[in-house]
Amino acid sequence: MAPEGTPRESTVGWYGPIVRWGLSVSVSEELTDPRVVADVAAAAEAAGWDGVFVWDHLWNRTLAPFADPFVTLAAVAAATERVRMGTMVTPLPRRRPQLVAQATNSLDLLSGGRMVLALGLGVDSYGEFSRFDEAADDDRARARVLDAAIPVLDQMLRGGPVDAVDGFTTTAAGAQRPRVPIWIAARAGRSAGPRRVRRHSVEGLALVDPERWAPEHVTAALDAGGLAAGTVDVVLVGGVHPDPDALAAAGATWCLREISPGFTAAEAVALAAAGPGG
Repeated sequence: MAPEGTPRESTVGWYGPIVRWGLSVSVSEELTDPRVVADVAAAAEAAGWDGVFVWDHLWNRTLAPFADPFVTLAAVAAATERVRMGTMVTPLPRRRPQLVAQATNSLDLLSGGRMVLALGLGVDSYGEFSRFDEAADDDRARARVLDAAIPVLDQMLRGGPVDAVDGFTTTAAGAQRPRVPIWIAARAGRSAGPRRVRRHSVEGLALVDPERWAPEHVTAALDAGGLAAGTVDVVLVGGVHPDPDALAAAGATWCLREISPGFTAAEAVALAAAGPGG
């Protein structure tokens, strides 16, 4: 997964018979310091992980504040050379697409074409929307905002004229062509995320919820969106992945282990340093 120069191709065509392994890092408590997350990422790269992704929250059930994901990813980019990196996931309804595009493409250039942007509805379970009087404070409203914003963001990430703003170019192009890959968040067993992947012709699906992943989870998600195995990334976030070969055969391309709230800096670095088989 080493950078191949600029511009580079997107992730289409990377799908293979084995899964890639990544970390999904909660940037809260001791991990709010981007320098600490950079240390985790450097340890992960040295130990053979393929990706390092960071959460995009203000807070979650702990109510401990989170670090800015894009600033944190800049530190990750500077500390590594090979691993893929990105958000897991950015709740687009509480962010402005033009600012997300600007930060994303800047990170893609900084990292030499290693950035992935994962998008989702976000949740209001702990008031990340309602405490700030955001209009999109229920799932259906956030879904409408997300679906309206994805096509605009797509054009912005390509670095060309954007129809929604009278043909102005809002964002410098990133390193990857035609743009940074987009993954859409989804809950296993629900069809909205897979259908959104197909509707917007994006590159991947990031699935959550199961504590123990099985090939049936992958197959059901692909079927729900009318997607063929091998045409999109299928990212299994959290839980355990007891048979990665079977998951890959079903169409999974990434398995992500979570570094959840409560991990100390030392614990996170040790987990990363142990490698995917640790």
